[in-house]
Amino acid sequence: MPGNRNQRLIRELLGEKEAEKDNSLRGKALERASEEQLPKTLTPWEWQQWYAKHGQPAEHRRKLPEHRQSWWRRLLLR
Repeated sequence: MPGNRNQRLIRELLGEKEAEKDNSLRGKALERASEEQLPKTLTPWEWQQWYAKHGQPAEHRRKLPEHRQSWWRRLLLR
């Protein structure tokens, strides 16, 4: 439970209980898997599988810049 010692004692005296959050690796993995969140690290093969199942998210699509001149051409045009 979060909080300092006094806060814990007050909660115990009042009989208040908070649901304890599972901070283990297993608990975190289960939470991520059940919430359908975007994974953070996968192997290239796992990413291919994930994209095939869920589609490619917008954050992972390459954003092509609009037609833009190189820096030296812009410098010469000044």
